[in-house]
Amino acid sequence: MSQDFSLIAVMMKGGWTIGVLILMSIVVFAVLWERWIYFKARFKGREEVLADLEPFLNKRNYQECMEACDRNGSFLARIIRAGLKARADKMDVAQGMERETKIELLKLEQRLPLLATIGSIAPFVGLFGTVIGIIRAFRDLALANAGGAAVVSQGIAEALIATASGLFVAITAVFIYNWFQARLNAMAQEAEIVISEISERIEP
Repeated sequence: MSQDFSLIAVMMKGGWTIGVLILMSIVVFAVLWERWIYFKARFKGREEVLADLEPFLNKRNYQECMEACDRNGSFLARIIRAGLKARADKMDVAQGMERETKIELLKLEQRLPLLATIGSIAPFVGLFGTVIGIIRAFRDLALANAGGAAVVSQGIAEALIATASGLFVAITAVFIYNWFQARLNAMAQEAEIVISEISERIEP
């Protein structure tokens, strides 16, 4: 007798762990979308940002440079603006920019730990679902009067879908998390270069 092993049908029988994993995958892609939009709005290359501000820096017109930073709105522009404000307030320029860098990086890192958490626990949720499914399969085998092999094989197949789903969610979450972390590292390195360059140019 043929058995229905379609993916949707098997997932529908996968139990509550499949529902949890689907919820986790929705969270992963929601974080991906939200952080992608946020990073895209904040990220502009160092050369592009400095090119926008160069006319004001050359003329040492720091007030207009701060206004240009506000219009630019990027991660690096906010750091430069913090340095200009520190200079205007007669404070240490480099420290002002370093402090702003930490603030901006914290904003960029928001919600990323959620991806790391999901990447860590999703395989265990899937494995838990598999264990429950196998227990159910052998229970059904014990209760079945006939067709024992078919009953247990389909039950185990349904149980293994939980493990596969957990691995899929975990791999996706870890990949996205690592990609954003690489972007953060690149932005932090660019910030260090900008801090060095701007400190030398605007120090009184």
